[in-house]
Amino acid sequence: MSGWRPSITLENLQARARALSQVRRFFAQCNVMEVETPLVCSHTVTEPNIQSLTVGHLSHKRFLQTSPEYAMKRLLAAGAPDIFQISKCFRQGEVGPYHNPEFTMIEWYRLGYTLSQIMQETVAFISEMISDSCNTDEVFYCTYDGFFQQATGISFSDLTSEEIERLSLQHGLRAGPSMCVTEMVDFLFAHFVNEHLSSNRLTCIYHYPADQAALAKLNSDNKMVAERFEVFYGNLELANGYVELVDYEVQLGRFHKDQLERRRRGLESITIDHYLLDAQKHGLPECAGVAVGFDRLLMLALNAKSINEVISFDWENA
Repeated sequence: MSGWRPSITLENLQARARALSQVRRFFAQCNVMEVETPLVCSHTVTEPNIQSLTVGHLSHKRFLQTSPEYAMKRLLAAGAPDIFQISKCFRQGEVGPYHNPEFTMIEWYRLGYTLSQIMQETVAFISEMISDSCNTDEVFYCTYDGFFQQATGISFSDLTSEEIERLSLQHGLRAGPSMCVTEMVDFLFAHFVNEHLSSNRLTCIYHYPADQAALAKLNSDNKMVAERFEVFYGNLELANGYVELVDYEVQLGRFHKDQLERRRRGLESITIDHYLLDAQKHGLPECAGVAVGFDRLLMLALNAKSINEVISFDWENA
């Protein structure tokens, strides 16, 4: 029996340690302060596409955090400067070559940053981490709608349920029968548009549809799109970030929409995190933030085929 052994090699374990030091050097040079926030909290995200792991039971139920975002924003509202965190995060049901229910995320926030500034810094950070093994000389920037049109010949804003079904069938995809239009657009993007991403370069997609804004501000000139972006290497998603929504009333409305959508899908009801809303009401400063999957960066840096090669113990043997 060898089930006790780690899934990572000693060589990769040493590379992981060097990469963590490299992360800290990058942010030290940028004068961004490292923080730590709780992994176990009384609240979690209402986002319907993310399911949390829980600890405790009944009235003592707590949640393993899917991201340190809420707690870090509370620090910003309390007066913290630019901050970053290397955090363990947890998401239910995500197991595969690029997913583990427990993973490491690099998340940071920059006061006063625009969408362009946070995108450029994210690309600079990723490039520094993977440039020894990946092509980072060329970076392709494109709007969500522009990329969607390149791949499908139609703007996402013009899509109807019938058009989505036609595109899905045309390319051998099958959307779930209970999906709403928003889910189906995202489904097409994930399963079809991603196939058009260049395999050996960084791609930054920005101005996601407003109904995929999450906690992002809407664009001041076009309320149909959000100040949100994602960065890919090939078709592997590495980063998700945005200019942060600071209006607590708008945020509360989005949380209520999340709850309705969870109910429609038959998912567990999640209580809205009043601590985050109270922090926003107190005054969350204008800022931009981004989350980067550290384990995926390490996979690219080490040419690994599975996340198990870059974490100390895989999910089955942890």
